Amino acid sequence: MARKKEWKVKEKLEVHFKNKHRKYQQKVSLFNKLRDKGIFWSYSKDISYEKAGENLTIEYLLKYGDFDEIQQGFELFGKRVMKRIWEEKLKSDKRFIKLNFMIARVFLGMNIEASYFKEVKNARFEKLKMFASKY
Repeated sequence: MARKKEWKVKEKLEVHFKNKHRKYQQKVSLFNKLRDKGIFWSYSKDISYEKAGENLTIEYLLKYGDFDEIQQGFELFGKRVMKRIWEEKLKSDKRFIKLNFMIARVFLGMNIEASYFKEVKNARFEKLKMFASKY
């Protein structure tokens, strides 16, 4: 009986790690597709998923990916992670008001109007303003 339980646990672990590995490979594949399209234009052409990391991949995916790629990102990384990166990197950026509106309504299910983003404090703008006032 104990061996049977042991075998089931081992089997479940194998399935779990195979699924994790498959999901990781899909993330790398999505990253490579974005990189080959030139989305990471400000980085080396040879940049890898491991060097870029999950956060940068998601940020650039949200900013420059097409609808299907963004949808794939939500499937691979999960809504919570995608929302966190969106809130940290894009939400307050006035350059992406239309994109933010679409992400909020379509992918995050937020019931908001586009004017919502005009009222969000723009951290990037505030940093630039502070930098400019020093000179």
